[in-house]
Amino acid sequence: MCGRGGQAGGWYASPRASVYLNLNLNKHAGLQAHAEKQMHGGMPYLSIGTNAQISTLAERSFVKEASKTVADGTGKPEEYVMVKIEHGQPILFAGTHAPAAFLELKSIGFPAQGVQGLAASLCELAAKHLGVPGERTYVVFTDVRAAMWGHDGEMFG
Repeated sequence: MCGRGGQAGGWYASPRASVYLNLNLNKHAGLQAHAEKQMHGGMPYLSIGTNAQISTLAERSFVKEASKTVADGTGKPEEYVMVKIEHGQPILFAGTHAPAAFLELKSIGFPAQGVQGLAASLCELAAKHLGVPGERTYVVFTDVRAAMWGHDGEMFG
């Protein structure tokens, strides 16, 4: 507990009060981090599968641009975005083995204006980096409940 010191109205803190204060500050920081996670709505996760073959350099460039596109399109900080690509996969689409791609974006919530613009941006990226035309690209959006998405040992909802 904090109390009045013996000197002209000065204040002092006991060691126990310092520990209590530190614990409460740490608890507050944890609650603040949890509130920030809920506010940002969870990490968007973009999974890309394609039968196109790309180099490691092209792969890194693609996932970096895809991460920024997802952050911009969802309105969420890029620090929460995860992108995974699996290329060279056996994919048959419309009866042919011509270049094709399947993109799935999972997130807790999507922009109120919808995902049409984001779908178009992702198809453009697949064409630019993978050589897969839009007519051979599927994009699926999955809105995940916050209670079903975790990060750093905590759930978002």
